[in-house]
Amino acid sequence: MKTLCTLVFIAILSLSTDAICQIEKGDRFASISFAPYPTTSNDEKDFGIIVKADAEFLLTNRLSFVTSGFYSSNTAFENASGVRLNAFGIIPSLQYYVVNKDRWNVHVLAGYGFGFTDRAFGGAENSAISIVSLGAGASYKISEKFYLKLQVPYFKAQNISYDFTEVEGAAPFFGVAYNF
Repeated sequence: MKTLCTLVFIAILSLSTDAICQIEKGDRFASISFAPYPTTSNDEKDFGIIVKADAEFLLTNRLSFVTSGFYSSNTAFENASGVRLNAFGIIPSLQYYVVNKDRWNVHVLAGYGFGFTDRAFGGAENSAISIVSLGAGASYKISEKFYLKLQVPYFKAQNISYDFTEVEGAAPFFGVAYNF
């Protein structure tokens, strides 16, 4: 959380009106990104992945609406605990670009969404979750249409079927974006 606050502080200090912008009102992006997902269940460490696909539309040169679909698996690479959990859902978000330079930008984001996890209790096959996401990110333009992305959201997934926190924390997402 301290790192996230530092990133947001640096981004706000960099706030400026840019004459040359990387992105502009009306731009549309499609992106895919991945985050490592280490977990502990039954005192055993598992290692999984979170995959996120975004569709973004810029409402102004600084504000965009993003819809993110995600899938997570706590055991994509290692399942030492024997506990396998998968989740999927959608998170609509707003992003504000505090820096929008020719080759790179920095943004902050806030979102709220819903999803499902295959955690089963009392005869239920799936559990509903709500997700809150706050964070910061950056993009670097590598060609006319392609960008490298880094995003570090802090998120909390609350199981609303059984009222407990599924997962909470920050995750570094690495990916690529295409401006179409």
